[in-house]
Amino acid sequence: MTIKQRMAALVERVTGGVKRGLQEMQAGPRSMQGGSLNYMSVTTVDPTTLAQAFSQADMGYITDQATLFELIEEQDTHVYSELAKRRRAVTGLQWQLKPPKDATEAEIQRAAQLADMLRGIEGFNDFQYDLTDAIGKGFSAQEIDWRLGAEWVPKAFVFEPQRHFRVGQDSRELMYVRTGIEEPLRQWKWVIHQHTSKSGYLEGQALFRVLAWAYAYKAYNTRDMQRFLEVYGLPLRLGQYPAGINKAQRNELLKAVRNIGNDGAGVVPSNMKIEFIEAQIGKVGDFLDAVRYWEAKQSMAILGGTLTSQADGKTSTNALGNVHNEVRREIMLHDVEQIQPTVNAQVIRPIALLNGMFPEDRMPCFEYDTTEAVDQKAMVEVLEKAAGLGMQIDVDWAHGALQIPKAEDGAKVLGRPAAPTGKGNADAALVRLAALARAAKEGDTTGAYAAQLAALCAPIEQARIQQISAAVAEAGDFAEALEKIEALAAQQPGKDWAEALALGLAAANLAGRSEA
Repeated sequence: MTIKQRMAALVERVTGGVKRGLQEMQAGPRSMQGGSLNYMSVTTVDPTTLAQAFSQADMGYITDQATLFELIEEQDTHVYSELAKRRRAVTGLQWQLKPPKDATEAEIQRAAQLADMLRGIEGFNDFQYDLTDAIGKGFSAQEIDWRLGAEWVPKAFVFEPQRHFRVGQDSRELMYVRTGIEEPLRQWKWVIHQHTSKSGYLEGQALFRVLAWAYAYKAYNTRDMQRFLEVYGLPLRLGQYPAGINKAQRNELLKAVRNIGNDGAGVVPSNMKIEFIEAQIGKVGDFLDAVRYWEAKQSMAILGGTLTSQADGKTSTNALGNVHNEVRREIMLHDVEQIQPTVNAQVIRPIALLNGMFPEDRMPCFEYDTTEAVDQKAMVEVLEKAAGLGMQIDVDWAHGALQIPKAEDGAKVLGRPAAPTGKGNADAALVRLAALARAAKEGDTTGAYAAQLAALCAPIEQARIQQISAAVAEAGDFAEALEKIEALAAQQPGKDWAEALALGLAAANLAGRSEA
């Protein structure tokens, strides 16, 4: 038996029983699922309703709580907007599949193959977004619809509402509820991401446990504002009738007064009249301030601050905005650190084991890229100075720090510009030598060379004189001045000084040869 056949036999022995339970959907089509939403339930939400739903959830019956969470997110645009920002902060990141530590060439190739399999799954980005639904609701559930064949790969991830589950009282494990009957979740058939937004049991970890109270109080203010506008936003219609008319006539006048607001027309006897009294001006500022107050609380619970969603131009500054963005980054990192283990344990591991790609202790790792963009210009300057100081900097680390990928073997790479050769310097010296010869003509050529060298060295000598003058001025006495001058003398001459002397010596050498 070959190694490949033995590996296949081992995979079948380990996963054979599990595979048989993966071939059909546990939740089934939506037509077989009950428990449709009651869209009127949230319009009358109050602290009593919330307390009852939370109390039931603490006993494992999370249906009412999950229903409230779902409807609040749907009907409160502010909560939806703030949660969408937090969720998109995760799904907007790039991801990679890293091979195991000290991976062999075969493991690196299999990790790349597995990454391609993930990218080939239709709706894999939507799957990641649905995972983040657990941020607000405590957990998210997606059933894997496996594609059978030579490779076992998820064909789709089917989202299942949280209201279709129940928490076991004794086991504290999540159970699927089909027509009122609890069923344990099949192994490798579900991706259940539990997200800890607050400490506690599964049913109490949801961020909506905090947001629901703010929603209930905000709903009071919103309903009161609507009633206020209904009363004070329309003119009063007052019907007047003469004394002595009967009840039937009064009822006709009352009917006309009521209908004229909708119909815009009416008929009454000449001895009766309808008068419109201008409504009192209603002020809704207090109600709006209350609504904004509770929305600020919701923003703080979701994003850790309010500046990114409610900047008013007064308290918002660039520095404060940077602080809030740092807080949002910390929250994003916290979310990523919880989502990655779920993907590794419930998606990467089943695919790898079912297809015999990796052993249990050599799994690749799914990771999001959370590195921040760097100022590449500033980083290059730092690296150049650090290398100039003699620091030993790893090239791979430098590529990562600059966020510039390392070129693959055989790729064309940018090169350093060619350094100037000594021929250019020699040519420059010859040009200057010819100029000196023409200037000297029949005069003293040596004097011309000396004058040119003095002119070249004059700026350097002037700078050294200034250094000596400064040392003498700073010295407290004659002895200290001598020490400072000796220290300057001990310093190596600058590059410009050395180049000037080298040029003078080269010119003198060439001149001597020409006169010989």
